[in-house]
Amino acid sequence: AAKTFGVPKFTSDAMEVIEDPEVDAVWICSPSQYHADQIKACAANGKHVFCEKPIATDLAETVEAINACNEAGVKLMIGLQRRFDPNFLRVKKAIEDKEVGDPIIIKTCSRDPSPPPYEYVKGGGGIFNDMAVHDLDMTRFLAGEDPMEILAVGSCHIDKSIEDLPGSEAFDTATCIVRYPNGVNAMVDVCRQSSYGYDQRAEVLGTSGMIATDNVYPNTAKIYRNGKFHNQYFIRFLSS
Repeated sequence: AAKTFGVPKFTSDAMEVIEDPEVDAVWICSPSQYHADQIKACAANGKHVFCEKPIATDLAETVEAINACNEAGVKLMIGLQRRFDPNFLRVKKAIEDKEVGDPIIIKTCSRDPSPPPYEYVKGGGGIFNDMAVHDLDMTRFLAGEDPMEILAVGSCHIDKSIEDLPGSEAFDTATCIVRYPNGVNAMVDVCRQSSYGYDQRAEVLGTSGMIATDNVYPNTAKIYRNGKFHNQYFIRFLSS
């Protein structure tokens, strides 16, 4: 890969990158359980950080990593890219412009085409940290407030091999209800497998209307044949 893209230096040791004096910023895309230590190492070496979610696999390490960056005066950004997605930005704008009135209920769903391998799930902090984090962040972004209460439950339906893992690592399906101080309730559902392909949607019910996003399709053509409905988006995922 380094030869193909003309990269003059490469290494399999993260610390060689973090400690390199020619490096100004580090992109952390390692497994979740390494994020906190690598963030703190970047802070100690004066490097700005862009890190894939989550910051860490538990709260204490999350706070330590954030504090380390604040104390070192380096920037830390987490890859919660849905905030920059045109569909979700349109929902945010509708809320800000009062197009649907005051928000009452926020709903999001995230469903992947297939579950990740056992080794990915193991040590990753569980479905709330490595998957539902996108949806929880999105409800916070749309509500414009920090949550007051969260009820979260999970279960295993798809990959029974993960049931021996600790805590929420044993879940491949989960639901969250989040209450915000402005009276908005948010509901999140996530599942590591959807038989019909990747599914990513959001909905906001307001006092004078509702706005909802749909999945991004390569085209909007639909086929109705022999009592069955086919959409090109789902066909693409089922055949991949």
